[in-house]
Amino acid sequence: MVGTLTVTERRGWLDWALDTFDMQVRAVPPGSWAAPTPCRDWDARALVNHLTVEHLWVPPLLAGLTREDIGTRFDGDQLGDDPVARWTATARRSRDAWDRPQAWSSIPMLSFGPTPAGEYAFQLTADLLIHSWDLARAIDAAGRLPGDTTSARTVGNNRELVHWVHDSLRRQIDAWRVVGIFATPVTVPADADEWTRLIALTGRSPDWQPRLDGDRRLDGDRHLDGDQHLDGDQHLDGGQHRG
Repeated sequence: MVGTLTVTERRGWLDWALDTFDMQVRAVPPGSWAAPTPCRDWDARALVNHLTVEHLWVPPLLAGLTREDIGTRFDGDQLGDDPVARWTATARRSRDAWDRPQAWSSIPMLSFGPTPAGEYAFQLTADLLIHSWDLARAIDAAGRLPGDTTSARTVGNNRELVHWVHDSLRRQIDAWRVVGIFATPVTVPADADEWTRLIALTGRSPDWQPRLDGDRRLDGDRHLDGDQHLDGDQHLDGGQHRG
């Protein structure tokens, strides 16, 4: 379980993380949806689809539905011809679901069992924050549009949120690694800031850059391995991993 915070605080962090990811989705340059990301085998489009699917699960799970009730409706690509519009609509419905007062007292049935809503919100927040960095790095490498002042550097500028996620995840991460969700942490200097340490804790190289290996774009650094993304073989939202 994560540290004790009020519902208002948890909701505030979740909203901040949603806003941060939303900012990066809107910043993807035209023609750059195939840009490689620090998550091997996930380009920018696949990464945004992953988060979109994750948040498609939120309303039905908070309403008490199970994986069996929901079935396969969220399988595969959910972005269609307009990834930004699809993500935006999905994020809005996810926010609306968390606005229901009873949502925060619920115990949704995730893929790994019944989970208090506060813990579910933390997992979503952490996933959004880390994947915001992944997407930002992809956009930085692909070339941001003129006038776009966002970047991977701005994702971790909320020090209080970074501290909460890092401190909470640090205490949980060994259990997550046992089931193959996180890779081995990357070594960083002892004086690295907490945001850098958080990125490294998840198995990502803070200095990640895409590189060419033959005809295939690959990242050459340590990171979550293949299908082992932040939520591993199963989404935080209760569905099977589709990365």
